[in-house]
Formats: sequence, structure tokens, C-alpha cells
Amino acid sequence: MSAFKEIESKPELTIILAAVDDYLTVFEAIRSIEIQSVAEKLELLIVIESLTSFSAPDDFQTRHPMARLLQAGRPLMLNEARAIGFELASADYGFILEDHCLPKQDCMEQIIHRIHQNKWSVIGPSIEHGNTHSIPGRATNLLTYGEWMGHSRAEERNFVSGYSSAWRCSSLRKLGNHLEKELAIPSRLQQRLKQAGEQIYFAAEATMLHWEASYWRPMIWILFSQGKGMGYIRRGSSSLGSKIIGSLLAPLIAASRTVRGLLAWWRTGAGSMQVALAIPGLALIWTAGELVGYWSSRGQEALQSVSNVERKRQPYIDAIREPIRCPIS
Repeated sequence: MSAFKEIESKPELTIILAAVDDYLTVFEAIRSIEIQSVAEKLELLIVIESLTSFSAPDDFQTRHPMARLLQAGRPLMLNEARAIGFELASADYGFILEDHCLPKQDCMEQIIHRIHQNKWSVIGPSIEHGNTHSIPGRATNLLTYGEWMGHSRAEERNFVSGYSSAWRCSSLRKLGNHLEKELAIPSRLQQRLKQAGEQIYFAAEATMLHWEASYWRPMIWILFSQGKGMGYIRRGSSSLGSKIIGSLLAPLIAASRTVRGLLAWWRTGAGSMQVALAIPGLALIWTAGELVGYWSSRGQEALQSVSNVERKRQPYIDAIREPIRCPIS
């Protein structure tokens, strides 16, 4: 493991950006951190496979002086890269940053404010649509992130947004070799922490914009693949009877997700009736993928599918109508 930059003083929050693709893929994410109102209190830790695959410009350190590059020297899934980030983070909390979910300028300031309360193991932001036009993109955002959309009240929660939240590093490091797998499905990880008596906080005043695929075909593939990985991890070492019962509950799970998405649509006023009508079908696809993963014996393939659909989202985004861009107030 090698790095470009040494830390001069302990930061208040480490931003962990898994950059398993190239520099251009994560450029807007990097910029979104550099313009934060508390940028001087942040560590930006970018975990890459190699300098060659990352294709950084020769003047990378001049362009991005606050960034710290870590080379793994091997191919990585996103959850593996994030686990490396938490192991090497200098701050007490690490924030998982995606290339398609970007913070508004005061988002990290609000997260740090909650960190100072020294009470929460996970702190998650509110989510807004990055997609401004596409029906599948806005419908999927409501389906998967609707729980954290349209709320003004900050409060303790059972779950917050998994990939775009701050996590207490010491809590995750206790998992040892299991951390990589657990980071593939952060909702399950939050459930484990909650069962262990740790507390989770929804910071409504901290806001991020999330982009989903703009087109139907990739959106269906993304949801099915995410469900597949989720199902594999959630099944654990369940008995045959437990698997059967879990499978029989699949229609209820799909219905619950549909209701949750529709409530978010109503609460946020997030689009046309076409958006609302798309939610039930997308919920079924997500749940079908989970059902397949629940019975799958190919665990590594299921985990790889989650990483594959979360990385390099730009090709599936309408670059003209709703491009991924760093939010500037």
C-alpha cells in the first residue's frame, strides 16, 4: 500500500472514495469535497487499484492538494476498497463517498457537528434527486432512498443511507476480516450495530444529491444485481426452512417497498404520475433479484455484481439533461 501524501494533523472526518475506475469517473466527487465549507477539517482518502489504472494527470497533487492516494496494487471491488479506507483513515469517522452521490457545500459541516456530539455510530444525510428528468431514475431514487427524502426533522433512526454516511471507524474495525463483506450491504451492517446497542442518526440538515441510471434497461440491471447481492448476504447460514419462509415473504417485501416509495413520492412531490406508476414494477425487480441471491451458492459472484453496478454510473446517466455535477450553492 502506498500513498502520495502524508497527513499533517488529525482531521475531523475522513472521506473514503473508492476509485476502482479512472480519474475522470471520480473527478466531480473529488471537487465536491474540495469545495466543502469545512474542507480544511477533512481528509480525502482515495483508494485506487494502481496509478496506471487510475490514469491520474501528472499534476494530480497540484490540482488536488488535500487528496491522499492509496494504491492497493490489485483489482478491487468497491466494498474491498472501502474496507481499506476504514482501516487507514486518520479521523475517528469515515464517510463513504460514491461517484454518483455528491454532497452540497455545507453537508460535511453538518455531519461534523453531529460527530461532536460523540453519541452516534452512523450519521446519514438527507437525499435529493440528482436526476431531474428521467422516470426510472427518479422512481428508483424514491424506491431506494425515499426514506431519507423530504424530511426536515433530524432524529435517531434504525437506518440511514448506507453508502453515503459517516461511520465510526472503531465500530467497523472490530469486525476484522468480516468488514469487507459487511460493507457490500450497509443496511445489514447498520442492523448489526443497532443490535449491539449502537446508535444511528439521520442528519436532515446535511444534504446530498443522488443520481440513478437515466434509462430503463440499465436501471433494471442495477436493481436486480443489487437485490442479488443483498439476498446472498442476508441469508447467511439460514436453514432450508428459513429460506423457504423468507422466499414466501418476498411478495410482502415487494409490497412494503412499493408503499415506501409511493409515500416518498407523495411526500416530496417528486414527479409525474408516470414516476409513481414505475415504482411497483421496479420494486418487484429489486425483490426478484434478492430472491435469486437468497438461494444462490455463488457468493463471490453476487458480491461482485453489487460492486459492478455501483461503479462508473456515468455511462447510464443522460449527460445532457441530468449530468453528474458537483453541487455548488
